Amino acid sequence: MIFIVGVFLCVFNIDKNTNAGTHEVKIFAKNNQKSSLLLAKKEEDKDIVIYKKDIIIRPDELKAGSKKDAEEFKPVERPVSKKEEMPAEDTIDKYLKEGKKYEARNILSELFINKKIPEKQKEIKERLDKLNEELIFSPLPSPDATMYTVQPGDVLARIAKRYNTNYELIMKMNGTVPKRLNIGDQLKILSGKTKILISKSDFTLTLLLNEHYVKQYRIATGRNNKTPVGTFEVKNKMKEPVWYSPDGGVFPYGHKENILGTRWIGFKDKPDLRGYGIHGTTQPETIGTESSNGCIRMLNSDVEELYDFVTLDTEIIIQR
Repeated sequence: MIFIVGVFLCVFNIDKNTNAGTHEVKIFAKNNQKSSLLLAKKEEDKDIVIYKKDIIIRPDELKAGSKKDAEEFKPVERPVSKKEEMPAEDTIDKYLKEGKKYEARNILSELFINKKIPEKQKEIKERLDKLNEELIFSPLPSPDATMYTVQPGDVLARIAKRYNTNYELIMKMNGTVPKRLNIGDQLKILSGKTKILISKSDFTLTLLLNEHYVKQYRIATGRNNKTPVGTFEVKNKMKEPVWYSPDGGVFPYGHKENILGTRWIGFKDKPDLRGYGIHGTTQPETIGTESSNGCIRMLNSDVEELYDFVTLDTEIIIQR
């Protein structure tokens, strides 16, 4: 039992010596300082009393106190949280065995985006891409999507507008390019908000849907750190864009001087930041380098896929 008396920390160990008929009290003082505690020998009809100034302690109190302290300081068994009880990787495997691909994908997404297991980033990305082949890029039902039944008078563009998406994406998800919709057809329509995360240092662009990983693409960024960092909004989208060169000149799509590739996703202007965006390229060998005038370059096939996901409320975050 531990008593704090004045500036001393004293630990009392009572060893009973049956031959001497007395109790020996060993006193350990902090910094080996001497204690002024007094010891009175036990007589036949009296108890030992150990005292200092106005503190009096009897042996029976010491014994009872020790038992009480042991109970008071007994380690509390803290419930183990599910996260601690089952590591993320074990949880993922469990979900996959149970057919819960959506839940497994979301945990993998968090691990990947926050780089929680850096040495396994490549492996995690491969697992994410495989899961999203079904969850995102197939006509199969998914919690990421609404299954819509075509009604009389429906037009694909109007359906897309209703769900704040693009009709090209609806066609892509359903694996068809229908000339007309048939009443009763089931269409998978991805629902929710898209976001783009761009890492200049990694030369990557990551597409998210409802904060979950959809796909990651390789990019090129601006020479001499020209690509700005910050949060941007989508201003416009164009297929087969015309290039207005900062050095002068206007070059239509297909012109040998037009470097924008097949798609353009323009950012809303900010003070001192004008004309930035994401686009394709006629120079695929530059992907993975600092080579543009400040815009984000992508392979044409990649930017075409990204283009179908992007809407005017898509947030774009560029980080170093």
